[in-house]
Amino acid sequence: MTPAPRFLTTPADIYRSLITNRLILRQLVRRDILSRYRKSALGILWALLTPLLTFVVYAYVFSAILKVRFPSRVPDVEYNYGIILFSGLMLHFFITEVLTRSPMLVLENVNFVKKVVFPLEMLSLVATGSAAVTLGFNFIVLIAAILFFNGALPVTTILVPVVWLPFFAIVVGISWIFASLGVYLRDIGHIVGILSTVLLFGSPILFPPETLPDFLKMLIWFNPLSIPVHATRDLALWGVMPNLEHLAIYTGVSVVFLWFGAFWFQRTKRGFADVV
Repeated sequence: MTPAPRFLTTPADIYRSLITNRLILRQLVRRDILSRYRKSALGILWALLTPLLTFVVYAYVFSAILKVRFPSRVPDVEYNYGIILFSGLMLHFFITEVLTRSPMLVLENVNFVKKVVFPLEMLSLVATGSAAVTLGFNFIVLIAAILFFNGALPVTTILVPVVWLPFFAIVVGISWIFASLGVYLRDIGHIVGILSTVLLFGSPILFPPETLPDFLKMLIWFNPLSIPVHATRDLALWGVMPNLEHLAIYTGVSVVFLWFGAFWFQRTKRGFADVV
């Protein structure tokens, strides 16, 4: 019987697997993206058109019709509420896409489990990488909207991908856990939709946290979306540095979460072949 992987060595095993299989990962992500648009007339152009049309709808409905306003973090800088909303929603779209796919990742690739020697941990990374490409197109639309409405882009915008890295780590960790649970507990897929709604309304995407009661202000920061959404707006919209102490704590938590997700997946994947 293969010995159970030790907790301290699991992240190293995952890292070595990434380095060894980086070319496979790149090819699988590319195939996953292209497969979405293979039979459509506009092809991969939809990856840009979809967030663009989404932004136009949100900007028109919430700003022109509902006339919603979001308080500015800096004086003399105002943004269309659609821009502020989209800057948070694109991160929610990202995590929702990954978590929605995660419970079925192993079940949809049974051949990898039973007939092929394949590093199954790569499946969550493929889903995350594919969603990250979509997020990249969303970010391009956000940058274009900022330039269109304000005529200038804060220099700090170049730091946005950096503050996303710990967010990606948390999402991968959650994906590993959900992918494993999806094999043994098929109901987990139904929970994801509810979780997605909780993540949306329990984050500062739709409203500023300053408007909440004190006990909710503290609670909202436990949402994995809150810190990256707040940091993205600080850097891309307001042109100020985010709270570095909060980012440091968030990064530490993301490393632990990624570590635990790797450990969980490695420990449970030995029984996949018996279940699927």
